[in-house]
Formats: sequence, structure tokens, C-alpha cells
Amino acid sequence: MKKLALLSLFLNASFIATAFSQSALPSSKHLVSGKVTDENHSPLAMVVVSLKQDAKVIANTITNPEGHYQFKNVLKGNYQFQFKYLAYRDTALLAIINKDTLVNIQYQGSQTLNEVRVTAKKPIFQRQIDRLRFNVGETDLVFGNNIWDVLEKTPLVNVSGDAAIQISGTTGAVVYLNNKRKILTGTALKNYLSSIPSENLEAIEVMTTPSSKYDAEGGAGIINIITKKNKEEGFIGNAGLSARQTAVNSQAGSLYGNNRSGKWNVFSNLYMSNRSRKPEFKKDIYYPAGTGDNLLQRSIHSFNDYQILSPGGSLGIDHQINSNHVVGLLFDYSGMTQKESRDAQSRDLYQTRDSLAATKNRDDLSSNTYALNLNYQGKLDGKGKTLSIDLDALEYNSKNKSISKTEALNPGSQQALYIKDWFRSSAPQKISNQSLKADFEWPVHKDLSIDFGLKTMLSKISNHLLFENRLGDDQWIKDLNRSNFFQYDEYINSVYGILNARINPKWSYQLGLRVENTIAKGWLEGNKVVNRNYSNVFPTAFLKYSNSKEKSYVLALSSRINRPGFWDVNPFRTYTTDQTYFEGNPFLMPSKYYREELSHTLISKSGTFTFQLAASQSLDEIYALPSNPVGNVIANKKVNYGNKYSFSNAITYFQQIMPWWRLSGTALTGYVLSKGLYADQILIDNKTFLLSLSTNQTFNISKKSGLSCTVIANNTFPVTIVNTEIGNRLETELRLRKSIGAWNVTLSGQDFFKSNKDRYKVLVNELRIVDENYYDTQSVALSLSFNFGKMTVKDKRDRDAGSEEVKRRI
Repeated sequence: MKKLALLSLFLNASFIATAFSQSALPSSKHLVSGKVTDENHSPLAMVVVSLKQDAKVIANTITNPEGHYQFKNVLKGNYQFQFKYLAYRDTALLAIINKDTLVNIQYQGSQTLNEVRVTAKKPIFQRQIDRLRFNVGETDLVFGNNIWDVLEKTPLVNVSGDAAIQISGTTGAVVYLNNKRKILTGTALKNYLSSIPSENLEAIEVMTTPSSKYDAEGGAGIINIITKKNKEEGFIGNAGLSARQTAVNSQAGSLYGNNRSGKWNVFSNLYMSNRSRKPEFKKDIYYPAGTGDNLLQRSIHSFNDYQILSPGGSLGIDHQINSNHVVGLLFDYSGMTQKESRDAQSRDLYQTRDSLAATKNRDDLSSNTYALNLNYQGKLDGKGKTLSIDLDALEYNSKNKSISKTEALNPGSQQALYIKDWFRSSAPQKISNQSLKADFEWPVHKDLSIDFGLKTMLSKISNHLLFENRLGDDQWIKDLNRSNFFQYDEYINSVYGILNARINPKWSYQLGLRVENTIAKGWLEGNKVVNRNYSNVFPTAFLKYSNSKEKSYVLALSSRINRPGFWDVNPFRTYTTDQTYFEGNPFLMPSKYYREELSHTLISKSGTFTFQLAASQSLDEIYALPSNPVGNVIANKKVNYGNKYSFSNAITYFQQIMPWWRLSGTALTGYVLSKGLYADQILIDNKTFLLSLSTNQTFNISKKSGLSCTVIANNTFPVTIVNTEIGNRLETELRLRKSIGAWNVTLSGQDFFKSNKDRYKVLVNELRIVDENYYDTQSVALSLSFNFGKMTVKDKRDRDAGSEEVKRRI
């Protein structure tokens, strides 16, 4: 608790100190303004104008679309004006300010640059109409990490060791990669993202209120992971090697290249990682009085040791047919081979005696994912009408084999007495997904545009669970009670329309509507157990008010849906031991999600603030609780238990405090109510506060020698949701980076206090379960990366393969 108190004090002090350290302004004196034009007297937007005095920069601004700029509260004195624009040489002017002054500038043709290279950095955080964009490519996080590691450190996002992803404290987030939805979920998604190095990451976008253009799936919202792609002529690339030492050693390597020449753009990425960990799990189960054999408590301590080998790569090709039409192809492959040993010791305490058992599990897991995207984008006229078409296909195959042996031990000597249970299982899974989507963008006039489109998607899933018991002498017999073959088909057809309108320079809005029809069918051993056909309507609305470049407000309303996972509707039981099983539920219904959000962005000398006030309602929410249906057995089954209501406030802050010190941070507070009835007998009635604090500080120790340091701390405080108390979780990281030309060397340490753990306390009537899961995250890592290639300026249109980002015209 002392560490938590000190951390909380440190985080809050950082927010308060930096927020007000630069808030004092000089007394108002004079207004300096002007206009910047080119040689044809046309206004120039996005010209950087700096006001300097005695070599010190007093203020910076940029010109608006009409070419105007202004500085307020300028004291009397001698000043230098500097003008910087992409296509012209830098220009400087001297001026004496003793009254309100007008300083105009017109560039001449002789000032045009022969070659331009853009080196300006984007801000770390950008608040857009429907998303918070984290420009992670501008931070040191991309060096020596994988995408999952960076996702863990993204503002408003929380991930647990069991691969659950939350946004603003709400589960059900859907992950997109370069605006294309990833069909994988859970541990399969975690393994996929963990295998991809993060050196090529550009940004991670967190959408709490996605527009109607996106699939309605995912109650918490959407996480869109954007990777870099060369937009200039020439060839560029990078290579990276890294090693991480936890209880064991892991290694990773990657190679990326992008060549754009004429009408062709080819890009490819190859990677290989060898990730090893030794996680540790503890579970204490306290049974209600009168349980079979008068069992009081079961304590399980598990030591795991796994190695995951993940090869993968991608190849993309774009061809510009002419200035208006582009076609593209993207192929992606990822593989995974995992070998894991799980050795657990279980002690049962009774009223008059106790017993001891040891279980040895050996898992052999493998998967392969193939994804293909064909895309087209064309401008249909000179007014901006655009048609985009995407055809996607994905094939996922996994082979999961496991063998488990449980022996009864002597509680005193811990010698083996007899074999209690010995079984093996095989659970291959196959997912086939195809989709076709078309999007049409129609700018009616400068203040009105209409987007609409359609999508059809088919998913076919087969799960074949073979469960065998050992009879002796290495003879195995199929257990008919614990084996099954389950098939599941899901068809989703959808249409959407979006209206974007600007009322005046201050007010604008967006109205959207998406309609989806879902047909779901499931067969267990050839018998149909799932048969649904339902349609949903999902409206969205955005209203934006902006009274200046520095201040804006956005009111957003959205509706979404959480569909049950493919495994969740399998009605059969999957046993992990003879007394623990997971059971699917073919009667699971989709959960509906509604969110109302007001966001405000404020840019001032004290920093950039983004405030987000939201309320959400999750109806018929899906959740799994452990229960004790009979004897000493623990069962886990997902059901639609009831509703969850959430009220939250998030504050994101960014400031370049000093030329050598940059700070960003996020504070998330909330109040959550979960109410319902689990399995018709367990009352759910929880009220809880939510608090999460995070900070990321970068110190440029020496710009000349390219040495920098980054300090990261994230703390999520205890919260209780659906009878589950989630304990405190603290993540820490220290990174040192040395830049030597095109080389980057990074040394990092994580989880210094060994406090990055999942802690759960579950109370289900009189059954109480306490879990503590540590995923072997205390570590030190060394990475080396090298950038190569050369670019030249290109005066051509660029596009991304597939669907572009949703238009944020308002």
C-alpha cells in the first residue's frame, strides 16, 4: 500500500505541476497578425510562424486555410519573425512592436526549394471526432517491443494476461489492423500481435464511439493499429534484433522493406520470435458448508514453462492504373508453435483430514493464419466521388494437443500413492472467413457529403474435441462423454449510410445508421443446436462545436453489439481436470451496448488536454462465473446475466515541459453498476468506483549524443464487477535509447516491483475463489535496430490498400 500511495502521489503531482507550471501569461499588450501568400497571391495554409526575441522562441502558430495567423499579448520590443513552409525556403523578418501590428509576407518563385524532406513530428496524442490517436511512432516504445506490448501501454486500454482487452474499463474491444478487422480473438489474437515487432508501428487509434462505417461488433469500441508505409518515391526499410531476459531468455528479429517506384508500390515484412516465459498461478477455493465429503478448501499452485516460436510475414502490392484508379493486394501469414508444461500441486483440506495431488500437463499447440486482401479505389469524377471495394479471405487452423496426469500424494512425504486421473485431448479448430465490402463517398458540396456502403461476411468454424482416457500399458480409449464435434456458421449482411454536414465555421454534425442481419447456425455431432436469424439497427450521431483552433467540443451517441464467441456457443464441456470444466452455452444471446460521450479538447500554453465524459449501458451482458453445481466440481459457463451501467471521465494530457522533457498522462475515473442474476440463482448487485492512472515521460539526456530516457508507470486500482473483485495492478518500465545515425540501441527494464499481476476474488453465493496470476513480466531487454534506404519527393496521389480511415470532415 505504501508503494501505491507513493505512486498515486507521484502521478497526481505530475499532472498538477505540469498543468500549471506555464499557465502564467504576460499582461496583454499588442496584437500581431498577418497573412502569408504565394507568388500568385493565393493564401498558404499550415505555414509555421515563429516569434523570436534574443534567439528565444516566444510563441509559435500556424496559418489557417485563409493564410492568416496571429499572436496575442505581445509586449513592446524588437522581434524576429520566422516563416517555415514545406515548398519554400525559410524566411525571417525583423520588426519593432510598439502597437498592434500587421506583418504580411508573399513568397516569390525564387524561394522555391528544389527538394523537400519533411522531418516535423506529430503530436503524441491527437483527439479526432471519433477517436483518440496515439502516435506511438513518435515515442521510444516502438523499439524492442512487439505490438501487444505497446497495446498494453496505450491510453484508455487495459489488457490482462488471459488476453482480455478493455477500453475505458469496458470489455469487448475489437481489434483492426490498418482499418481491417482481425477475426481472431482471445489468446489467438494475443499470440498473433505478440509475434509482430513494433518497429513499424505508426499509431494506435482508440475509438470509443466508432462511426456507422465500421462493423457494429465490439461493445467497448475499436482499437485500430496502423503501421507505417512509405509514401515517397524510393526504397526504405529497417531491421531489428532483440533479446529479453525474464526467468528465461527470448529473442526476436524482423526485416521490413518498402519500395515505391512510378506506379508501383511494394512492401514486405518478415519476422521471427522465440518467446519463452515461466508464469506462476495460485488459486484458493473456499467451499460452502455441506459440500461433498465436507471439503473446506482447495489450494492449487501451478508452475508453467512455455516456449512460443512465431514466424510470419506479409507482402503488399499497390498499382496505380492512372491518376484516379488504384488496385492493391495484401497477403499476410502468421504461424505459432507452442510447447508448454504445467505442473500443479493441489491440496484439499477437510474437517478431519487433508489430501494432496500433483498434476503434470504437457501441451503441444500450433496454428497457422493466412489472410488475403484484394482492393480497389477509384475517383469517379473531378468532384471527389470515390468508390472503394475490398475482398478479404482468411483461413485459420490450429492443432491443440494436451496430456494430463494426476497422482495422489502422501501429504507428509509427498510420495506418489496412485493415479487419480490420466487423460489426453486433441482440439483442432478451423476458421474460414470471407467478406466483400464496398464504400462510396459523395461530396455533394463543400459543406455536405454522404457516405454509404454494404458488406457481406461468412464465417465457418469447426471444433473437433477428442477426449481419451488411459487404461494402462499406453492404451487409450475415447471418452464419449467428453468428446464432440461442433460446427458453427455465421452470416452477417450489413448496409450503412452517413451524412456529414457543416452548418457554419463553428458547428458541424454527422448522422449515421447501420443495419445488420445475422444468421447463425450450429451443429453438435450433426444435430442442430443453434438456429438464429435476427436484425439490428445501430444509429450513431456526432455534433461538433469549435470556437477556435485551440478549443473544440464533440457530443457523440453510438450503439453497438457483442456477439458470443465461436467457442462460447459450443454446448459441450471441456475438462481441464476431472473436477474442473468449461461449458459452452448455445442459448447465448448478443449483448447490446449504448454509449453517450462528450469530449473537449483544449490546447494552451499549459499543455494539450482532452476531456472525455461518458455514460454507457450494456444490456444482456455476457459473463462467466465459476460455480459449484455438484460435489467438489467447479464449472465455468457464460450466460447473459443482466445489465451493466457505467459512468466515466477520462483526462489525457500532453506537454513539452522543457526542450528536454516531454510528459503525457491519462487519468480514468468511473462508477460502474452491474445488476442481474447468474444461472437463475446467483444475485449480481455490484456498485464500484474505477480509477486508473498512467504517465509516460521522456527525457532527452543529450541531443548531441542521441541519448534519451523514458519512464512509464501505469496503475489500475481495485474494482469489483459482476461479483469479481479485480485487484491492484502496477506496471513499470524504464527505457534508455542511444541513437547513432541510422542505428538505435535500446536497453529497457520492466515490472521492477513484480506487481504486474492479475488478482481476482470471486464470490458466488457461499463459494469463494481467490486467484493470483503472474505472467513472468519482470525483465530486462536489449534491442538493436537499423534504418536503411533513401526517399525522394513525389508529387503523386498516395492511398492505403483497402478502406481508408473514415472521413472526419466535421
